[in-house]
Amino acid sequence: MPDERIQILTVSLSYYLTGHRLEDVIKKDWTKSPDQAKRFMNVAFDFDGENVPTALNELKEKLLHQHWDGILVGWCIRGKPQHTTIFEDVIELCRSLPQETKILFCTGPDDLMQTTLRNFP
Repeated sequence: MPDERIQILTVSLSYYLTGHRLEDVIKKDWTKSPDQAKRFMNVAFDFDGENVPTALNELKEKLLHQHWDGILVGWCIRGKPQHTTIFEDVIELCRSLPQETKILFCTGPDDLMQTTLRNFP
């Protein structure tokens, strides 16, 4: 039986910048609403800022080989001017997905759940 939950891929530089695994950040934020969390399959993608070409290739593979209802691009990628080219490359990859895939933007590690619920009420 296929997983009926809403599939969300979160892409972040969190681990590269802070040493915090994105999976742990996602779990922590979603503890605020465990009932809502059951509706979603939240998958973490720790983008490697040390090896951008490889990270982009790995992200492309992840995006193309599974259905995603939403791609949440983390604040770590879009919030710093020095990461603008990474942000542009990630968005360009997201644009290659089916049109119904939503691209989401959060304001930080404590906004992942609210961003997802705002886009999938």
